[in-house]
Amino acid sequence: MMSSPQPLRPNTDREIVIPGEQPREVSAVSFVNVLLRHRTMIVVMTLAFGFWAGYQSITSPKGYTTYASFMPKGARGGGQLGGIAAQFGINLSGGDAMNSPQLYTDLLKTRTVLLPVAKKTYRITSPDSGVIEGDLVRIFNVTGRPEVRDERVVARLRGAVKSIVTAKTGVIEMHVSSGSPDLSYQIATNVLEQLNEYNLSNRQATAAAEREFVETQVDQKRIELRQAESELERFLEGNRQYRASPQLTLEYGRLQRIVDMRNTLYTRMLEAYENARIEEVRNLPVISVIEAPQRPTGPNPRGGVRRTGIGLLTGFVLACLLAFARDRFAKSRESGSDEVLEFAELRREAIGDLTHPWRPITRAIGSRKRA
Repeated sequence: MMSSPQPLRPNTDREIVIPGEQPREVSAVSFVNVLLRHRTMIVVMTLAFGFWAGYQSITSPKGYTTYASFMPKGARGGGQLGGIAAQFGINLSGGDAMNSPQLYTDLLKTRTVLLPVAKKTYRITSPDSGVIEGDLVRIFNVTGRPEVRDERVVARLRGAVKSIVTAKTGVIEMHVSSGSPDLSYQIATNVLEQLNEYNLSNRQATAAAEREFVETQVDQKRIELRQAESELERFLEGNRQYRASPQLTLEYGRLQRIVDMRNTLYTRMLEAYENARIEEVRNLPVISVIEAPQRPTGPNPRGGVRRTGIGLLTGFVLACLLAFARDRFAKSRESGSDEVLEFAELRREAIGDLTHPWRPITRAIGSRKRA
């Protein structure tokens, strides 16, 4: 008798995938397995990145930073002049903007302030070249046409000078960094001097313009006051007994008020004119130096431990990503998926194009002819 056929048993060695079922998530064990499978590559890449970061921190040139802090001084005489000018519809209230801490931080990045600083003479001592004296174009060894050199040296100064504003107090902290302690100190000193000089000349120019404006107003108000006084004089000559008439008394009061008002305005204009003249010739510093720059006593910390730690972490993360990518690619290649076959074909074509550069041109010409 023939034996009845045995039912087929599923192969328990293979995972049964039910259609429509979501693939299982990667477990922690499989994650660790991937790391252990590529442990040599992970260790090598981690150490390589850490060594490279530590080497860069050790071999990087030394930097020296000078610190200074200052704050702008308040304007004098501008409030009264601005109030009087406002009566004529003219806004001269630039005192607040001229004393804004943000203005000074912006000025520290401008060519107007930094280029004169670069043109000043510096004297530093170099271990290799001895004493070097000259402007920053020579010290920074900037080459090119004069206008190109100016732009490059200003760009170097923008990177060397940093500033921070304290919001509560308005104090501006300035940091100047360079490869020489003498150079950092001299740049910081010259920046403060140039900043004060620029603001002083700008304030004096503003005061001169205000003086010219007030001077014309003084002449005009003097004429108006004389006219009002003449009208009052003519009234008194023609009406000596004006107190006996209510209408004449009111007219006298009106004329007298005009005289008093124009006299007060004329007096204020004279005071504003004198204040503007004083501001025009005032040469007092416009910034208060809280902490003067000092010569750095030592180089800046290079952060070798921090940079090495960042390098180790970066190398470990990149190595893990590469390990998972290689593991995923190996599984896809074993399964013989279309993506792996396409990748292999594209890789061969890319290598062929690199070794034979004329092939892409030939294909492009042939595709145009077929089109």
